[in-house]
Amino acid sequence: MGKDRIAYLDLVKFMAILLVCISHCYFMMSVLESDLSPIIRSLNMPLFMLVCGYFSSRSLEMPMKELCVKKGKQLLIPVISCTAVTVCLYRGGIHREIIGCVWFLKTLFACYLVARVAKSIKLPVEIMFLLSWIVLLFIPYGGTLMINFLYFYFCIGYFIHKYQGRIQAYRAALFFGSAVFFIVSVCCHWAVPCAKVDAGFILHSPMAFVLQLLVGLSGSIVVIGLCEIVYKMSGKGQVAVKVLSKLSTVGRYTLGIYVIQTFIIERTLTVFVKLNEVVISSTFTDFVLIPLIGSALCFVCYYVVRLTQPIKIINILFYGGQKC
Repeated sequence: MGKDRIAYLDLVKFMAILLVCISHCYFMMSVLESDLSPIIRSLNMPLFMLVCGYFSSRSLEMPMKELCVKKGKQLLIPVISCTAVTVCLYRGGIHREIIGCVWFLKTLFACYLVARVAKSIKLPVEIMFLLSWIVLLFIPYGGTLMINFLYFYFCIGYFIHKYQGRIQAYRAALFFGSAVFFIVSVCCHWAVPCAKVDAGFILHSPMAFVLQLLVGLSGSIVVIGLCEIVYKMSGKGQVAVKVLSKLSTVGRYTLGIYVIQTFIIERTLTVFVKLNEVVISSTFTDFVLIPLIGSALCFVCYYVVRLTQPIKIINILFYGGQKC
């Protein structure tokens, strides 16, 4: 699939960062009881982590020291830089920012380390990934920054890449089955943001835990499948190809967009911009206005990244030395 596959996966990455930007924009409308926001938040981070897991196979073959250096430069240096800026510029609490600022990058780094340790043990990787996930579920603080919950999707992404040849034969059934389950989940109000997962939650609410896992997984598969369908339906139409090519290009800058939206959306707009009244109607505000605002801001963040990335020090400190 060569170039087609790269563009298609970049389109998935674009959808992942777009959903993140839209979900954060709902915090500007505190008076709105959104029906769409919980659905987006039930799948946006699982989708993001699944995609990261898909692309992790080469990195997980590296020696541990080399992996730590590479992912430290790519993920932890932006974490340190962003935390310092938010503490100084936005006067955020140091403890709060150390934990919460660009938290997904910390979680992703932890997933790489756990997966690499699991992979280094001389047992089948399927067994070791399962055992390492179970350990994360039950050890104290395993639910910090949703590590134990999102590690599941990281592993799933890794296995999708590893067994993609076999999965291809079942992708249509997998997509339709996931679509049906996700639609039922939305109708039954199961599609809600993940609760913090720990041993107590699993033991007292095992069904809720399983539903959260399956909602995130099915929603992710639906988004991936829709991207594949849209990409194939575009055919050779010049306009469609240009639009998809542009969106796929945006998808190559997800790390930078995630960092910039932290400043623009999370730390600025959601704090200083409060929409205290719905526009036209609650339904219009929920399903049209805020998604449009989030989409526009996603592109704003993208262009900020493109404008500042050539500045070497900014690229190293905030974008992990990203090359596209």
